[in-house]
Amino acid sequence: MISLFFLIGIIVSGIFLFGLFKIWQKKEYSLTKKTFLTLTMGVILVAFLYASFAFILVGSDHATYYTEEGQNLGELNHEGIIQRANDAGYDVQGPFYVNVKAKSATGTYLTDMPYIEERLGDDFLLNHATYYEDEETVMEIMFLDDDMATVMFFNHIRPDPYFSPFEVEHLPQDDWIIERLMAAFGSDRQQAEHDLEELKNAIDSGKQPKMDISRNILPDAIYKDLESMSTDSEFSLTHGEGNTMLSFYAHDLLTGRMSFVVPNQRIVHEKEGVAYTIKMDQLGGVELEIMLSAGEHVPEEKYIDVFREMFKNIGLPEEDIDKFRFQYSPSVW
Repeated sequence: MISLFFLIGIIVSGIFLFGLFKIWQKKEYSLTKKTFLTLTMGVILVAFLYASFAFILVGSDHATYYTEEGQNLGELNHEGIIQRANDAGYDVQGPFYVNVKAKSATGTYLTDMPYIEERLGDDFLLNHATYYEDEETVMEIMFLDDDMATVMFFNHIRPDPYFSPFEVEHLPQDDWIIERLMAAFGSDRQQAEHDLEELKNAIDSGKQPKMDISRNILPDAIYKDLESMSTDSEFSLTHGEGNTMLSFYAHDLLTGRMSFVVPNQRIVHEKEGVAYTIKMDQLGGVELEIMLSAGEHVPEEKYIDVFREMFKNIGLPEEDIDKFRFQYSPSVW
């Protein structure tokens, strides 16, 4: 709906500019009259755009019941559940990576990582990887695409870490950074040293402690690098959107993380003008949401019964409804 507003704005602005052109082409109009008409049209344009935006805001507003946090219901027959949802006449949407379709998702697709596929399946994205030199000094790699990444550094022990300038001295040790860059991007030492030198020059000139790198990304090498620094690792449970974190530890010390996303799908049931949604990811995470007109309410007993019936129809354990706790928001604004 917001895109509709921009489309309307472009059309109206085009009409406004055409009108101005026609006014100032009129030789019989005085300068005073042209100025008056221009100002009048400008006021009308601004009023129209504000009114249109207000209409769109009101029209897109809604109330929401949502779960405080989703639940992981364990191993589920995902394909069977989706089939039963279709058979029940529910609207099955997706797949989504968190809240966007695959073409809009950021991250890198992984291949030939059997130890990850064993846990996540064969459809997932790697969003970012985080290295910890120590508890407070962090290097994070954000994967924008298969061959594009942003590397950022954080140091939480410097004075006023969110607002004070980041200095070169706040970076991890040079050799530590070089080793990480060589692992993540397959760089030779000379290239990694060059990248580090450019980073330091940028920081000295007042820029943020980050660098954009357009080279092949080696997720498998990152995994093996983190594994070599660690004694243990574990995945976090998903809760409906498909986010899961693989954390690495050297005994009890956190050494790094890899953040993955698996697809989720939404099963939507419209009843009496209210949309009941089950968001389910491929690793057993489930999140529930209810959308209705702004300010309206649904009795708890009623929406629990609706979800219980949906669970029954698609093959989820009905008793698991009791695990969810709902919050209410009367409006999105």
